[in-house]
Amino acid sequence: MDIYIISDTAGLAISEIVNLSLKHFDVSYNVHIKSPIRDIDLLSQTLASIKNKNILIYHSFQDSKMSAYIQNFTQTHEISSIDLMAYSINSLSKVLGENPIKDPKFSDVYENDHFRKLDALDFAMKFDDGADFRGIKFCDIAIIGVSRSSKTPLSMYLASKGLKVSNIPLIIDSKAPRELFEIDPRRIFGLTIDKEVLKKVRDARIKSLKLSNDSIYSSMERIEKELKYANEFMEDLGCRVIDVTYKSIEETSDIILNYLNENKLLERKEE
Repeated sequence: MDIYIISDTAGLAISEIVNLSLKHFDVSYNVHIKSPIRDIDLLSQTLASIKNKNILIYHSFQDSKMSAYIQNFTQTHEISSIDLMAYSINSLSKVLGENPIKDPKFSDVYENDHFRKLDALDFAMKFDDGADFRGIKFCDIAIIGVSRSSKTPLSMYLASKGLKVSNIPLIIDSKAPRELFEIDPRRIFGLTIDKEVLKKVRDARIKSLKLSNDSIYSSMERIEKELKYANEFMEDLGCRVIDVTYKSIEETSDIILNYLNENKLLERKEE
């Protein structure tokens, strides 16, 4: 059997679900990951490219239109599919026409710690650098700050701990997402950094991209304006602000995790 994973994420968590859940059955299979897919056109092209007959499609989309499209497609072409938003071992049992193997070593995939971390990494990649503000509503925490303030590496590190993180850049010329004002400010962490250090980081970034040294992006005037805007915005939000100038990713992560635990904002204490 050929199994296709189609999702708007990188598919890491879904791959884990497939491999863990199929251990309940005596079947052989090959997995093909077709992710991430973020629009209807690409979804249509992907589905049209699948020529196999003995297939099963696992799919997961937060956009209801995308979910409806793939459900209509699979029903029209009589293709077996499982929507991860409504997943269960029983639904897989019905598709395969087999009863699951009763073995206590097969724990519930959603309770699997490895799956939880992969799911968080999928989330962090999908909602990285303000790619989709809808993630703010579903995140465990939101990281905000100016460009090159270590938001992405920090988000990925926290995701490796099992936390769903949305990171949003604060840009003077762009309107900040209203969603930030709709969640608990204690779940928002603003990153600030020394202006001289930030300039060195941006200069290095410009050099690596072989851009002009005269770029406004790394000018001290621009940096000062951005930091002033970001600090005022963080103050308006009432979020926790962390100076990351001389801190490692691990140190900043520890500050965040300790704060969350102290305020009982985590259901479990992270390792």
